[in-house]
Amino acid sequence: MDLSIIIPACNVQNYIAACLRSVTRCPKDTLAMECIVVSYGSKDETAAIVNRYMQRDHRIKLVTRESDGLSAAKNTGIEESKGRYIMFLAAEDRFCEDAWEQIEAAIQEEYADFVAFSYISGYENGKLKAKMLPISEVVSSDMQEARRLMYADCVFYACWGKLFRSDIVKLNHITFQTEHLEWDFLFVAEYFSYCASFVMSKAMILYHLQREGAAISENGVQNGLAFIKTIYEYNVDTIRHFEDANLKKNMQVYHLSVFVEFLSMFTKEFQGKKEPLEEIYKNVFQNETVKKLLNDISEDSLSSWKMKRLYKLFMCGDVKKILCNMRKFRTKAYHIKYVIQQAVWMGMFLFCTALMLSGCAKKEENTNLQEGMEFVEQYDFESAMESFDKALLNGEDLELCYRGQGLAYMGLGNYAEAETSLLKALESAGSSLTDLEYDINYYLASAYMKQGKYAQAEEIYSAITSLKKKEKDAYYLRGCARLHQNRYEDAVLDFEKAFALDPNNLQLVTDAYVEMKEAGFGEQGKTYLQEFMQKKDKNLKEGEKGVMYYYLEDYENARIYLDAFINGNDPKLSMILGQTYEKLGNLNYAAGVYQTYLDKNDPDAALYNSLGICLMNQQKYDEAIKAFESGVAMGDSDYLQELNFNLIVANEYIGNFSQAKTMIQEYLQTYPDDAKAKKENDFLKTR
Repeated sequence: MDLSIIIPACNVQNYIAACLRSVTRCPKDTLAMECIVVSYGSKDETAAIVNRYMQRDHRIKLVTRESDGLSAAKNTGIEESKGRYIMFLAAEDRFCEDAWEQIEAAIQEEYADFVAFSYISGYENGKLKAKMLPISEVVSSDMQEARRLMYADCVFYACWGKLFRSDIVKLNHITFQTEHLEWDFLFVAEYFSYCASFVMSKAMILYHLQREGAAISENGVQNGLAFIKTIYEYNVDTIRHFEDANLKKNMQVYHLSVFVEFLSMFTKEFQGKKEPLEEIYKNVFQNETVKKLLNDISEDSLSSWKMKRLYKLFMCGDVKKILCNMRKFRTKAYHIKYVIQQAVWMGMFLFCTALMLSGCAKKEENTNLQEGMEFVEQYDFESAMESFDKALLNGEDLELCYRGQGLAYMGLGNYAEAETSLLKALESAGSSLTDLEYDINYYLASAYMKQGKYAQAEEIYSAITSLKKKEKDAYYLRGCARLHQNRYEDAVLDFEKAFALDPNNLQLVTDAYVEMKEAGFGEQGKTYLQEFMQKKDKNLKEGEKGVMYYYLEDYENARIYLDAFINGNDPKLSMILGQTYEKLGNLNYAAGVYQTYLDKNDPDAALYNSLGICLMNQQKYDEAIKAFESGVAMGDSDYLQELNFNLIVANEYIGNFSQAKTMIQEYLQTYPDDAKAKKENDFLKTR
């Protein structure tokens, strides 16, 4: 037997089928594989689903245990395994299409004791991010260097996506610890100590989907602290054997990363509950191991400004301030997006933050500038403005300061001031045209679009396309600007240029359709959807087909494909599935889809708004108010106006006229030109 795949499974009926489908793609003729599913304490249909797959593929086996934890389930899988190599897989994971070629090559060549592959990580908000390992070569002569690399990235100490030699594991009695948080650190670290060679491969083999916070909820904060103590003491003992400054530095970074993740997990878990988080934080920071861990860290070892900032907060001892920042970190870190909706949809500005931070790193004195950008990432635009003002007073980089101001003004919905700041940024730029200037111009064009200055936006996009002939985003956005000027034929030409540059981009096609529909050309826009679907039908995934059917207004097929694909962790797919159920008249199911996403993931203003509207349509006004209030509390500028207006209407519907009157006056001060709000105000005057 070449390979044993071990899958611990507990109440994973929504995931296990997709996981096993990817496992069964393993070629039977070239690789002898067994898949051991260890079901521990499942109360749902997990075992039944596994049994169905066992009937189709004899390589799949099911072992049932009592509910004694994830680590015990992994240990059972090891005991049952017969392969020369062991690989652990989470039930939420799926192998990539070409994964088996990479795995087979690694096993057949037997070129390392330990193989770590790259992967694609799916976070709770459903966004996928490729995680590339730093090297792709065998390291056999310098295991000290290997340790430094291992500690440089916490991912190495997760057990999934790796090949372990079975003889090393079993002969040395290496097992997963069951006492504390069921993380993999000690298993991987102990195994690694017996290795003579390893590989870190750039080959992508997994879609790794994470369900955060489960371990904390099951085992509690005290067990989390016990786990931190375990890894800290283990590492301190380990490092005594090495005179290596870089290893120590990497280990410090690792310790802080683990501690931040620990705080982040339980802060989310206890958010909004009766448990006094402030008191929990006090106890955490009075913990002796935590004190030792933090005191052992040198600020110079931290390259990330965000981590430096958190470390300074931890050391200051102000629990209230620490808690406030961790709430922001927890709430916003997985929803970092820019305030320009077109940019979010197109993904054109994903490089901006990295560009910003790398530019600032060259000037260590730009402290306020760095801080301002961190506030922007956290949607705290008022604080960002204060930081940028300080940066300007201190003579920090003018171009970057004014750019940051522009982003903050965009976040606050003040597009005129954003325009002014971004123009100042361009005036402060050097004579050469760099990527940063392109970035600023994109933001400036978006500020023009938000103000209805479509001709000025078009000029910028035209300038970009004249310099960068293959800039699909500029063509698409120029098409949007031309649509707003009722120049349909010119807009179509731009959309088709964008499609030609990226013919497989489903998002691009659907976004173009939405723009055309809003401009009154919906039927013409559908032709793009139909043509795309005809060309790509065989290659489209279930979720993608569901999206296409939704926009084509075939809601029954949209429901079928989205139901088969969705896992409740993708905000866009959850939104579309919910709206599909609404179109089909099933408001209860629609509300359930929205609520499922919000229960499992970080807050999302758009989904709170959709949930509130759906509840309003069911005349569940009190529940709708709670949803709108939750959305308003996020401060997301893209939806803040709509959420506030809907909150006013909901209060009116339940007869809370005094509250509604107060709110509408405040609303009109902020949005004086809103015609609907003026009508609502006139109505409320009669009540």
